[in-house]
Amino acid sequence: MKHGTLALILLVVAAALAHAALADAALADEAAPVSLELSPWAAFDGVERPYRFVVELRPHGADPVEVVADRRLLSFEVRPNDSRRRYRCRHPDAQRRAPESRVVTLTPGGADDGAWREWIDLRMYCTGRALRALDGGAELHVDYGWTRRTRQRWVARAPGAPWRSWTGGLEHAPLVFPLMPELGTRRLDAEDGASLVEATLSPSSARTEAGLRFRTAVRAREGSHRIYVRPDDWSFRVDGPLGVVTCRAPRGGGNNPPPDLYTRITTRRAVRHTLEATFFCPDGTFEQAGVYEIVPKLRLERSGEAWGFDAVTGRYVGAPTAVRITRGEGGYVPQIPERVPEASEAEADE
Repeated sequence: MKHGTLALILLVVAAALAHAALADAALADEAAPVSLELSPWAAFDGVERPYRFVVELRPHGADPVEVVADRRLLSFEVRPNDSRRRYRCRHPDAQRRAPESRVVTLTPGGADDGAWREWIDLRMYCTGRALRALDGGAELHVDYGWTRRTRQRWVARAPGAPWRSWTGGLEHAPLVFPLMPELGTRRLDAEDGASLVEATLSPSSARTEAGLRFRTAVRAREGSHRIYVRPDDWSFRVDGPLGVVTCRAPRGGGNNPPPDLYTRITTRRAVRHTLEATFFCPDGTFEQAGVYEIVPKLRLERSGEAWGFDAVTGRYVGAPTAVRITRGEGGYVPQIPERVPEASEAEADE
């Protein structure tokens, strides 16, 4: 057989196989017994929480469907508006196979319209460069499950159906994520909120609350200033899966520290502290895995007047920062969407 004839036969066979694979994939997509839906949190209760979404698996048809109801199976691809780069985002506790403990049966027409729902925070999946790219405005592509189904990797199936008819993964239409504004520190006891300093908390992750640290910094916005700050000058407003908690340490004395304990800060030189979260916060504040949005607060009271110089004083609120607990203490805890009243601005600034 001539080489040309053999090559032609191989080409025809390859084309037939590719066509069959595409047809099989199209049939699987068409036959998927559930659909994946993501909706902004604001559509749920009217409160703008740009990183929070409600994820839903909704059954089709009239028959019950078994699904793997697990938000850890979500993954995302961030496609920045101003770049061709792509960033993958996955849950830090992403599963290698379908966890049997998360298999539930959805019955069309049942409770909650037969759908499974939980809320997610994108900052649980996207961190570092991926989160910065998302904040700059991006298109967000969403997947649930796996690209290839197996007996251990699937997300939906009809009870009793052969495994080759199971659904291995689901896709969602791309989402548009808006450009996020840059937030800074504001001074509470100034009419215009103008601040001479930036009080910040660094993003961080920990498996459990026992390993969580708060890494704070205070630096000058411009020029240089003297400042006296110690750990108990910081407090934190924590908004997480279990609600809102205020974290603060007992205030010590020493309102007239020696002059050599004051520090000169600049835009590059900061006063930094690493603080044990469990010392500042009530027991169990970070018990559950999830994203905790933390607002750092700083109270500066020592003016340096007794020593003949001026030091920065005032009450300051920094920009919110996301902290992740990746495993938690109690295993998988469903994040059921609930309408939670927002704290008033006065409460948030306390």
